[in-house]
Amino acid sequence: MTTIAIAAPGAMGAAIGAVLAQHGARVITPLSQRSAQSQQRAQQANIVDCSAEALCEADIILSILPPESALSWAQQMAPLLQAAVHKPLYVDCNAISPETLKQVAQVIESTGTPFADAAIIGLPPGEQNPTGPRFWFAGPHAGKLAQLSDYGLRIRLMNAQNGAASALKMAYAGINKGITLLTSAMLINASRVGAAEALREEMQESQQALLKRMEKAAPDMLPKAWRWAAEMDEIATLNQGELATDQLYRALGEICRQLADNRQHDQQFSALLADFFQPDADKAG
Repeated sequence: MTTIAIAAPGAMGAAIGAVLAQHGARVITPLSQRSAQSQQRAQQANIVDCSAEALCEADIILSILPPESALSWAQQMAPLLQAAVHKPLYVDCNAISPETLKQVAQVIESTGTPFADAAIIGLPPGEQNPTGPRFWFAGPHAGKLAQLSDYGLRIRLMNAQNGAASALKMAYAGINKGITLLTSAMLINASRVGAAEALREEMQESQQALLKRMEKAAPDMLPKAWRWAAEMDEIATLNQGELATDQLYRALGEICRQLADNRQHDQQFSALLADFFQPDADKAG
């Protein structure tokens, strides 16, 4: 039986682990330091609790974490991997830039552990995404991960070196999430000066597809804004110095932090977005 380790049973990690377990893999993760919510997610996904040392006994380790934790977790794992006789294939699946990925790879490969670069594109498997996200793998060991298609994952192999999958993830997220953030900021700005009704009417005429997209994307983004901030910071390093995208995405990261902070206080920004898409809700109430 193939044993696959998941770094942490977050929303994505637990959902991926559940698919792997449903298709016959043994899925493990350390739970002793995790929250009650994470432990419950893991149990529901049939993910087995293990020690940090036992992760090294897996065939494959999937690092699925918030982007700001990718390097620190690799550093925590390095001494354990160094001491392990069996070296699993370590796969970084996080939303990090090629530059950050290079640092993670150096840490892991210095222990003699094989390393692969991955990008997860799409929502976690579930009702909103029954087929699950796509996994893109790059690097010299990427071919070994084709077997994960036997365990329910949608696999794409890139004929490219480590860093290419991370660049793909950054570019795709920069487009997809960047449009959502930039549009949300403009909707808020217009609403604050009384232009919401006119902007909505204009978008219904000339940007109908974008307006329809934003009706779902903006509310979905708000509770995730705190997590998107670190991802925008990573995107800012992609091709830094050639185009001014570093400045753009650092600014989008700051917008994420402002939106997240506002949700903890007066929720003015959330209210303005809600009113933009449902202008008659308050009147109806």
